Amino acid sequence: MKDQANSKQIKAEKIVSLDGAMEILTNPKKLFWLNFKAGFVRGFAGVLGAALAIILISLMVAKLGGVPVIGEFIKQIGSAVKSAK
Repeated sequence: MKDQANSKQIKAEKIVSLDGAMEILTNPKKLFWLNFKAGFVRGFAGVLGAALAIILISLMVAKLGGVPVIGEFIKQIGSAVKSAK
């Protein structure tokens, strides 16, 4: 008896979820806003993750004493810009 009740409940849940999915797919406004929100959250998470990665890498480079090759390259760029003026 209990298994049959669980089976009916699972079928009802599938129908409800399918109804919700069909409602979203047939309503362009809901589909647009759903995709807009999902894209916004993904973009925000990507930017936040990249910022944290850059901060961590910068802190590690600073702890290790910096990268002399990059420093020399930046000095060359600065002197080239000054001499071009």
